Amino acid sequence: MRRWIPGLRAVTARRAGSPAAAAAPAADPWRVTGCSVRGASHLRAGLESQDAIGWIPAAGTGCRVAVSVADGHGSPRNFRSATGARLAIEVSHELAGELLALPEGVPGLPLLKDRLEQSAPRRLVRAWRARVDEHLSQWPFTPAELAAARERDGDEGPGCLARNPYLAYGSTLVTAVAMESCMAFWQIGDGDVLLVAGDGQASRPLPRDELLAGNETTSLCTAEAWRLFRVAVLGTTAPVVLASTDGLANSFRDEQGFFRFGSDLLRMLADDGIDAVGGRLGGWLGQMTAEGSGDDISLGLLCRPAALPAARLPEGRDGPGPAAPDRERGEDATW
Repeated sequence: MRRWIPGLRAVTARRAGSPAAAAAPAADPWRVTGCSVRGASHLRAGLESQDAIGWIPAAGTGCRVAVSVADGHGSPRNFRSATGARLAIEVSHELAGELLALPEGVPGLPLLKDRLEQSAPRRLVRAWRARVDEHLSQWPFTPAELAAARERDGDEGPGCLARNPYLAYGSTLVTAVAMESCMAFWQIGDGDVLLVAGDGQASRPLPRDELLAGNETTSLCTAEAWRLFRVAVLGTTAPVVLASTDGLANSFRDEQGFFRFGSDLLRMLADDGIDAVGGRLGGWLGQMTAEGSGDDISLGLLCRPAALPAARLPEGRDGPGPAAPDRERGEDATW
């Protein structure tokens, strides 16, 4: 396989077997967990989930980890978007895996940022479309799918699919990569990345997509989709990173509520540990879609246990976890 960053070799002093490598302290490991739930509105309508989620390494722990979520659009025109979301995860993790395999310190943050901004989006879109082409070669559009397109859009429907078959697979993509001393993110379309610092302050590392409007989103199936990626590289790490599809943030009344959710997760991770929190995610997200957005929700969670604040004493713990603060104030269930 061609290296993602061409021309770079493992020539740093920390390569395996070197004295510097033997003397270097082991980095604090990361832990990964996540969950995807079918939206309440999809359950009522008998529709499948259009979301996908995945992380590497599969064991969910390591000094370098990555998590991705993708949200297939699910409209009648995007009738294979659940597959498109799954393919988006696959191609993003091929790229992330190459990044995780680089020797520490190579290529350096400025070059890494430049390569991600200049090369990664084109490669991701090209790889995703190649996977779609492969899927279509094995499973061409069926007569029923083409008939539905004709019924919906007239004769233009099948013609539109012929010109842009990727439309049927349209999906967003959000990826977060955490390493020993830096983090990287890339995203197209809606969804969120949230960083939570040790003091509980939450922030977004990526700029907003100014093209988002209402239920419309940019997508891997958009013409020249590589131009629509947002990329960030940070030379520091946060103890907790959230990557989620838009059904999560849309379940909150406002951005402050969403940020509080991140802060509450930090507290619970410190108090109870990632295994306990991971075991509760399904129940929390199911309640959020039922009382909030109604949409599919996928949440990937990166946590560095050694960087979490000291655990608090357990007195006064009640309520359904991250939603508890709104309820304790007697507010309604709009999260």
